Amino acid sequence: MKLIFPAIIFFALAFFSSCTKSGEPFVRMNCEGLVTDTLGTNDSGRIYIPNAFTPNGDGLNEIYRPFTQYIDSIRFTIYDEDNTVLFTSNLLGDAWIPPVTSLLVKRYYYKIQATTHRNRKIGVCGDVYALTCYTINPPQRFYYFEDMLTANGFTGTTLETLNTCP
Repeated sequence: MKLIFPAIIFFALAFFSSCTKSGEPFVRMNCEGLVTDTLGTNDSGRIYIPNAFTPNGDGLNEIYRPFTQYIDSIRFTIYDEDNTVLFTSNLLGDAWIPPVTSLLVKRYYYKIQATTHRNRKIGVCGDVYALTCYTINPPQRFYYFEDMLTANGFTGTTLETLNTCP
């Protein structure tokens, strides 16, 4: 009897902790073990990736791609909310040209694994947004685009002009 109550509590916690309360899709992407930085390792390998792009036909921030420094090899993958692979490339500088969408905002997920010139493994993963307008939440300043990339990261100003979403 003493073991039954703790077992019930354990299984109840395990069951309810796997639930999500938001209406947003839950994507289980394995980002564990990715070393995201090489600072302090005497390695200059870097990966820069915007968190938004605008496939609206204006010729600015239309495609989605990582920018690298001192990287020898890369694996770049894009997933949708169902965890379906939409794009994968092993070519440095390669870009995903997303499908045209009528949605105002569409969220995708990316994972990048790379090897630096010094043979260190690094990587990043996260969300990326296809925008046809700026959302109120998160605000415009949340997004960083390819045209904002400078030598110091995404510190520039975008030339992207989008209306606010209805």
